[in-house]
Amino acid sequence: MPSKMKKNLSFAFMMIFGVMIVLAGCSDGEKSEAATDNDQASGVDNSSTAAAEKKNNDKLMDKAEEMKNNIKLSASRGFIGDEVEFTIDQLPKNADVQLVWPTVDGSYAIENEYEVIGPEFVTEDVVILEGKSDADGKWADSFTIPEGFGGDYTVYVATDNKKIGQTAYTVDPTFKMTPESGPVGTEITIEVEGLGHSTYMRNWQLTYDNKYTGLVSAIATNGKAEAKIRAAGNPGDHAIRLRTGYLGMQYINYLQSPYPDKPAPDFMFTITDEPFIGESHVEDAPVAANGGVEMPELKNDSGVTMTLDTEIGAVGDPVTMTAEGLDKDKEVELVWNTMKGSRVSGLGFAEESSVLDTIKTDGDGAFTYDFKIPDDLGGIPHRIDAKIGDKVVGQTYLSIKPTLVSISPTSGPVGTKIEVTIKGGGWTEFDNAYYLTYDNAYTGYLCSFNSQGTLTFDVIATGDVGYHVIDMYPGLYRQKEKDTDMTLIPQLTYSTDHPGSAMPAIRLGFEVTE
Repeated sequence: MPSKMKKNLSFAFMMIFGVMIVLAGCSDGEKSEAATDNDQASGVDNSSTAAAEKKNNDKLMDKAEEMKNNIKLSASRGFIGDEVEFTIDQLPKNADVQLVWPTVDGSYAIENEYEVIGPEFVTEDVVILEGKSDADGKWADSFTIPEGFGGDYTVYVATDNKKIGQTAYTVDPTFKMTPESGPVGTEITIEVEGLGHSTYMRNWQLTYDNKYTGLVSAIATNGKAEAKIRAAGNPGDHAIRLRTGYLGMQYINYLQSPYPDKPAPDFMFTITDEPFIGESHVEDAPVAANGGVEMPELKNDSGVTMTLDTEIGAVGDPVTMTAEGLDKDKEVELVWNTMKGSRVSGLGFAEESSVLDTIKTDGDGAFTYDFKIPDDLGGIPHRIDAKIGDKVVGQTYLSIKPTLVSISPTSGPVGTKIEVTIKGGGWTEFDNAYYLTYDNAYTGYLCSFNSQGTLTFDVIATGDVGYHVIDMYPGLYRQKEKDTDMTLIPQLTYSTDHPGSAMPAIRLGFEVTE
């Protein structure tokens, strides 16, 4: 017998069996409730009224596991912020009731300060509305779709901390592009809200004039993020498309996918005939997703404090270190800690230390030390140890930010080799690599661990006469769990959703001449 037919017969048998049980057991309860109603109608003050109502409510609660489909919504899908009306029946009478929405909180799982496991999500039921059922066991009201991830949700009604009814609602994502026009180099922002957290709905891919540009994600920001690119090409209209694609590329024939009802936004950006906007630079560091990787707690002897006048800077920047609470008139060795090695050579990597300097505390057990930031890895912070003898008595952290050292030349004919040097690249799986686009076409990636933070590379000038944008985006070099692939591609939502450390985008420009 086909499995589908077996399931149908089993379902029919269960329905018949359930009806027989209900018919066999409901007559006494109905008589009791009817008698109570007659007593009330004739003006009799019967104290059993409350008891009868409680008994009926208890019967409903005993069947809570059946989970009724008793919620009717004014719409079955919509957007965050929409107002949705509802009516619910088959509730306990005159009972306190709650409308429950299963919220989802997203984050990136990172282990050992450098390994990316992948996205992870925690679901928690949240009461978004409270009310009271009427004498007929009904409740009517409205609620607002809460902020958070989009996707398919089950809305519940509960009482006495038990879910007793449910229905489905779909939250669709929204996409907004600003501005709609401008010269080459104009920053274009795609604001997204309500991106999903499911495997098929969390990764969105962006193309510019049918060239793949990069990833749009909103994992740590619970469905809301900003993707940033720059206008590129000749004056006129340029097509920007967003499609889902959990394998790292757009799913083109989405109408034939398991989710043909999901949005597929298209935008048109108009490049105007005005001078190029901007100059080559490194953006300000954004905020890392979830507040960044959690570094090991610093260890300081009792009463010892070590501070820097800045927590982050570029290679060669001046820094002042101060310390107090140390032993008087003692030599202190200042030790710089870094990582060296390679994750692809097979030789591995490990922490290595070098001495910045040896100084002496004053009569109060304090010191002030000026130094320049070493030429070393960027990304997560370096630890600086203060040692007296063989004992570490104080510690502090210092981060190195990426900087543009040089780009040369900045103009020339097609075929010109453009040479670029960057310092401050990282070593972890989330800040080891940068991902290069030329006129919003993804070209390849660069790694900085093996070269201890320095990236030196070249690009060949191509395209029509005029300015061309060359951009470097953060992204994930590797992740352990790859049900959705976020690796080795530009993360266009780097400013709001890049995990681990706050890596900025790097914006370069080149003018093609005759």
